[in-house]
Amino acid sequence: MERFMENLTLSKDEEVIIEENTIPIEGSDQELCLVGRFLIDRSINFNAMKNRLASIWRSGKGICIKELEGNLYLFQFFHKIDMKRIQEGGPWSFDNHLLILHKLESGEIPSMIAFHEVDFWVQVFDLPIGFMSKNIGKLLGDFIGKFVAYDISNNSSIWRNFMRIRVTIDATKPLKRFKKIRKQGGDWMIVNFKYERLTQFCFICGLLGHTDRFCEKIFSTPEDDIKKNGESSSVHR
Repeated sequence: MERFMENLTLSKDEEVIIEENTIPIEGSDQELCLVGRFLIDRSINFNAMKNRLASIWRSGKGICIKELEGNLYLFQFFHKIDMKRIQEGGPWSFDNHLLILHKLESGEIPSMIAFHEVDFWVQVFDLPIGFMSKNIGKLLGDFIGKFVAYDISNNSSIWRNFMRIRVTIDATKPLKRFKKIRKQGGDWMIVNFKYERLTQFCFICGLLGHTDRFCEKIFSTPEDDIKKNGESSSVHR
């Protein structure tokens, strides 16, 4: 059977051309690879991005950054500590464009990955007394996106007037800016969300990746409503 397969050829009608970016990345170092896209509809300056991120990340054991195709990049680390630090230290950006990273799993094809989830630290302001707890943080985190972690160290200072939680955000959906909450039998109160290290954000539609200047919704939104949205927004960098 093996000899038969060795002598097997394909006719022109049966030939298959496999493009490089549709081949899964294999090898023993795959477990130390992240792939990523920038939240932008065009390519960026690859060399400038590579040098900038390498300088910021300062990987102890080094890093190899490769462009797989337009706006699709491979980040290969050489120690799990370096990769974990980058995963947990985000979100990252270049030239104010958000980088969405994904841990490459066995057999995954980079060009087929949907890049839409990114972790943010979110500050929650105006919480009623007694609401500064992990249980409340989890409820709010799951409202914003998917709760990841609660920063207990943020509560150590008497000067802290906000809760800090880490949340996985779906970048294809508008950012949540506030939430109405109340104690049982009490009055409704509004808590406001502020996103740390926020990149380009649109006050009109609430989406990441562009500003209100380039939002399609601006052509169908009354000017007074645009001003209200901008004035009431609680997001910040």
